[in-house]
Amino acid sequence: MANIKSAKKRVELNIKQNERNSAERSAMRTAIKKFEGEPTAETFKAASSAIDSAKSKGLIHANKAARDKSRLSAKLA
Repeated sequence: MANIKSAKKRVELNIKQNERNSAERSAMRTAIKKFEGEPTAETFKAASSAIDSAKSKGLIHANKAARDKSRLSAKLA
């Protein structure tokens, strides 16, 4: 652990940010799993929205988001 006050603050901020990011990533993965279990238009919309949200926050790359959405839409069709 850091000894300097500003370094302690930075570490604390990084921990909180990592928790938020992992929660968002987990929500995305959960939405995708729900779609795979029950591929309906409603679950596709939720999964697609979760992927777009993760992409806009920088958690996943734009190409991965497009690839994931493409695969989901292929399963829906």
